[in-house]
Amino acid sequence: MTEAKSADFLDEMPKVAESELFSHEELEKFWQILSKEKKKIITNAKNAVKAGSIKLDTNEMMDEVDLASATIEQNLTFRLLDRERKLLAEVEHALNKIKSGDYGYCEGTGEPIPKRRLELAPWTRHSVKHKEQLEKMKKSGRGVVDEDRS
Repeated sequence: MTEAKSADFLDEMPKVAESELFSHEELEKFWQILSKEKKKIITNAKNAVKAGSIKLDTNEMMDEVDLASATIEQNLTFRLLDRERKLLAEVEHALNKIKSGDYGYCEGTGEPIPKRRLELAPWTRHSVKHKEQLEKMKKSGRGVVDEDRS
């Protein structure tokens, strides 16, 4: 097996349920995109940990300015990692939906999500129309909406 082929083997799409929306080739394309995104997120998180940007040792700080600067950098890193963690959960959810045959359907209405929307953000859970409704409900306080979902 060549190097490129062995890397693709790890991302090989498992047997999936039939889809009325997409051909097997289209689902495979989405699977590859989502798998690459998942790897990228995990790699970024590992690199942040290895770089030590989330480790704060106050014994090494020279003064309050250095400590404040390091704390700000650490907080930014934590926020970025949290955003990556949420995106990773969405990517894994989309991969599971491909496996189950539910990929491409709005979780709020059950209607198909336009292919173009999925091409831009393959982890999308909702159609634009339903997402707008969720945002209005969230702003008006009429519904509890999990902001982690898109």
